[in-house]
Amino acid sequence: MVVRDQPPDAASLAALAPDESRRWQGFTSEKRKREWLAGRLCAYACARDILGPEYEPLFAVRDWRLENDANGRPRWSENAPEILRATDISISHGGEYAVAMAAARRLGVDAQPCLAKITRITALFAHAGEEALLAAALPDQDRIIRLTVLWSAKESLRKAAGLPAFLDMRLTDCKTINGGWRLRLIAWLQTAAPQTATVAATLRDNHALAFCLLDE
Repeated sequence: MVVRDQPPDAASLAALAPDESRRWQGFTSEKRKREWLAGRLCAYACARDILGPEYEPLFAVRDWRLENDANGRPRWSENAPEILRATDISISHGGEYAVAMAAARRLGVDAQPCLAKITRITALFAHAGEEALLAAALPDQDRIIRLTVLWSAKESLRKAAGLPAFLDMRLTDCKTINGGWRLRLIAWLQTAAPQTATVAATLRDNHALAFCLLDE
């Protein structure tokens, strides 16, 4: 689910549980309020899709919610419907967009605006050779877009796999598919053998959007 960031309306705020509404009101930054609310709306749209239309009358009076685990990762509360608790959930907000995705496998999503400042921090997230690989795979895109796609892809994998740093991942392949890109990355895990993962990425209004589903 992807939504464009916008000022909140009554219908959006009504989707929040009472404690979520209090938390939202506690944010002092209007920007933070919009970002947090947009992410919640995306997540609950995913929940509605999973639960189906027969659950809709109960949604407004639900006593379950989205919460965070000890690592700050979103999850459904213990009293949420079983079908939801069987899914993983990931949320991101970047620039003008919020995105959320839920699946029965471990996953990560990311949204990033394509901004020139990313060229100043390339050494923090890109290995030597990754830029050349992307230039060959995305010849019609400029360097800012290519680097943002790489950042977003790595961030989605980092969220899915719980990796601590971008340089624990290396891009090995990138192919154009269905108007976006399929990126293959290898990740070095601290307690296991290196893991290969696939990330799907696309562009929307000069924003990079990426998601990663880990193998079961």
